[in-house]
This record gives sequence, C-alpha cells and structure tokens, in this order.
Amino acid sequence: MPVPFAPIDAATIAALKGGDEKALEKIFRAHYDALLDRAKEKLKDEPAAAPRLVAAVVRELWEVRATLSTSTEIEGFFNEELRNRAAAIRQRMRSVHRFEKTEGVGDVAVREAPSPDELWTEIKTAMHQPVLDPAEVAKRRRTQAAHGAASHIANVSAKRSIKTPLIIATIGAIVIVGGIWWADAVGKAATVTQLLAGGDAQMIQTRQGQLGSLPLSDGSTVRLAAESKITLVPKFGQEYRSASLVGSAAITVAPGNPVPLEVRVENVSVKASAGEFAVRKFADDSMVYVAARGDGVLVAVKGAERTLKTGETIVIASDNSIRDATEDEAAQNFGWVDGKLVLRNVTVATAAKKLWRWFAIEVAVTDSAARERVISISVPLESSKAAIEAIAGAGGVVFGYDKDNKMIFSAPAPTRRKAR
Repeated sequence: MPVPFAPIDAATIAALKGGDEKALEKIFRAHYDALLDRAKEKLKDEPAAAPRLVAAVVRELWEVRATLSTSTEIEGFFNEELRNRAAAIRQRMRSVHRFEKTEGVGDVAVREAPSPDELWTEIKTAMHQPVLDPAEVAKRRRTQAAHGAASHIANVSAKRSIKTPLIIATIGAIVIVGGIWWADAVGKAATVTQLLAGGDAQMIQTRQGQLGSLPLSDGSTVRLAAESKITLVPKFGQEYRSASLVGSAAITVAPGNPVPLEVRVENVSVKASAGEFAVRKFADDSMVYVAARGDGVLVAVKGAERTLKTGETIVIASDNSIRDATEDEAAQNFGWVDGKLVLRNVTVATAAKKLWRWFAIEVAVTDSAARERVISISVPLESSKAAIEAIAGAGGVVFGYDKDNKMIFSAPAPTRRKAR
C-alpha cells in the first residue's frame, strides 16, 4: 500500500512561510517515506534516484514557500515537482544507458542509498549557498558575451588589412543610427512587445494545485490561478505597466498612475487605470475570457474594442469577435477568483482533468460509461476531497483505486435482482 501524505498543520505552514528552517525539516522528516514512495513510482525503472529526487523537491519547497498557504497546495507542489523532475531524470538516464550499451560499459556498483539524515544535511547546505541576483547574473552574461564577441572579432581580423575594421566600424555606425531612427518610429505597443520578450523581463509562475498572490511595485496586486504564468516588463510601474499572461489572473489595479495597467493575452490587450479585472486563456482554452470587477476596463483586439462595466464578462474568439459571456461561462472560468471550482455541463472525464490543474491530483476514468456522464458542480478550492466527492456524486460514479493503487473514477457495478 502507498504511504499516505499526512496533512501539514497550519502552525508548521506559517513557520515555513516565515522562514523557519526547522519547519522545513519537520515537513521533510514527517513526509519522507510518502515522498520517497511517490518518487519511486514516478521514476519507474530508476528507483535509485528517488532519495535525492525527494531532497531536490524539498529544497525547492524552501524557495517557493511564500506562495504556498495550505497543506493541499504543498502536497500539490510536491506531486508536480516529482512528476516533472522524474521525467527529466528518466530521459537523462535513457541516454546514459544507451551510452553504456554502445560502449560496452559493465555493471556499475550500486551505492548505498543516503539516509534521511544525510539528505537533510545536503538540503541545509544547499539552502545556505550564496544566492546571486538574477539581474547581476544576466549583466555578467551579457558582459562576457560582449568580451567574447570582441575577442573573436579581434582574432579574426588580426591578419587582415586596415580596410576590414574600417568597414566594420562604418557598418556599425549605420546600424546604430538606423536603430535610433527605428526606436523612435515604432510605437509603444511594439516597445512593450520587445520588453516582454527580453531577458530582463520578470516571470512569475504557479504550478498545478498552487494559487499565487504577489504585490507589484506600483502598488497593484496579482492573484494567479493554478498552472499560470505572468511576465512583467522590466522596471514595471515606471514608464510601462504591462504584462503578458498564460493561464488566468485577477488584477487589482493601483489608481493614481497616468499609465494604465495592461495585461496581454495572445493578441488581446486588457487595460485599466483602477479597479479589478480578471483574464483567462489556458493553453487548452480556445477563447480569451475577461471579467470586469470595476468600471473602465478596456479590451482591445485587432479590429475591435470594448469598455467593460462592473460585472460584465466577455469572450473573445479566435476570429477577434467579441460577445457577452453566458452566466455559466462566467461562473466556470472565474469561479477560482472567489475560491471555488465551478464546472458547468462537462463530462466526468473533463472534470477529472481539472483535478490535476486545481489540486495536482491525477484521477483516471476507467470506462466509457463513467467518462461521458455530464455533471455540474461548485466546490471550495481548498478541499480536493470535496471536489472528488462532488464529481462522484453528480456523475453517479465510484471513486477508488486500481490494482496499481492509482486513483480512478468508474461506473458502479450492476446490481443483480433477487429472484422472487
């Protein structure tokens, strides 16, 4: 039987968020067996890598501790990290095994698995390594690249005539002058596009089962849905207040800034100078959804725009047409903003997939009879148990485990009528 993941108490989570290393150690030691069990399951044929995989995800928990507030979120974080890192380990080990087979490398002696005490020492040591400022790292990388390019040009042109550097200098001057002219000619929209695509843009991302909340430098706040990513322009809040989004976010805009706050979702631009609005476009969504929780939210797309009032929700299709969202669409796409998982007229198979996004829980649907049943539910996002029970109840399906102890929904077994 798999080792269950015991709930983490609120006091330990609060201590962890406050930077208490003892709280992290407590979580590591209390859940080591459960995490090791899940790591081995994800690693499949590479179980020897499981202990250090567990250490890696616990170390990562320390880095993202401020974004996790509940035991469910922490468990979801662990599940997602184990899944992603295990996939990378398996891929890397396949390359190693191919090399061993090609080169005729014999069996390598298996090292003894590290103990939890040894792993904790490694985790703690890694936690106290000096952390480099990302901006400084990027600056050093650019400087090194510039020096490398300069050295390369010097080496290549060393044996050439004086004409070569003169030509290079002339071309460089033309490029610089042309660049200045071009920068003056392009509009702010194009400039923002470049800034968002640049290496200095700041990206904040949530994983499956994780909601995020962060203050922005201009006084605005962003709430990120699970499995979402927002990218901010460098020096956000000064000349520009722009961001791009994949997933869903709710933004409360700080007033008083002459520059409106803008969120871009593919080719859709959403701007507001105050109030709150929410935007959604996950990778598996075919349309963009925008909900206004304050007046004056401007939505623009090529060939059309619309200013929303409080309570309005709209849908932007792939052909750039704009229409009002139905009540069900508004509730289903933005229920998370109010802390709810809302599903309207979806199949049990679709509902099961949503459990992965919102709770980082994998539940398979094992037969077509259960898969195609249509349900509607509304449950708190804080409880994966309530979501599973609601899906099972609404769909008339049974929640359980298969022979490999994986979670499943299935149609109930038929009952036999008693002979009279």
